Amino acid sequence: MNRKEYDLVFQALKNYRLYMTKEQEVLSEKILDELFYPEGDLLFDELSTDDSDDVFDEMVADAEEALANESGIKSLNFR
Repeated sequence: MNRKEYDLVFQALKNYRLYMTKEQEVLSEKILDELFYPEGDLLFDELSTDDSDDVFDEMVADAEEALANESGIKSLNFR
């Protein structure tokens, strides 16, 4: 399903929400999730934060090392 098709379904459910019960609203959110994130795709909520923390720590260490090796301001470029 492409973004245009998903947006059409989303707008239809959003406009119908006025007539939905709470249970139907929850079900409509699940339907949208299934349409936009088909089974087997990695959901954002399922991403592991352990790996990203390690990458962030590595980036900070590299930046600190680069700053420590700097011998002052090289130049300022204002345009």
